[in-house]
Amino acid sequence: MSDITQLVIALVLFFLLDQFLKPYLLRKWLGVTLLVAGAIGCITAGQIQVMGADLGLWSVFAVSLGVGLFIRRRRFVEVG
Repeated sequence: MSDITQLVIALVLFFLLDQFLKPYLLRKWLGVTLLVAGAIGCITAGQIQVMGADLGLWSVFAVSLGVGLFIRRRRFVEVG
């Protein structure tokens, strides 16, 4: 699978999770989990490929998705 295809899939996944994942605690803990798993994957995965997907590249995507979810975790919390 090419890097461009993987990038498009990751962007669509990021958009869908960001739009439809609304509970505060779920956004918070999924963000933390993706951030930690992505950071560990960046260190250990390198250029390993599984079924055509580059795990090092997906680790970078997981870090960015985790940071995005964690920073914007209060997006759907109503201010009252």
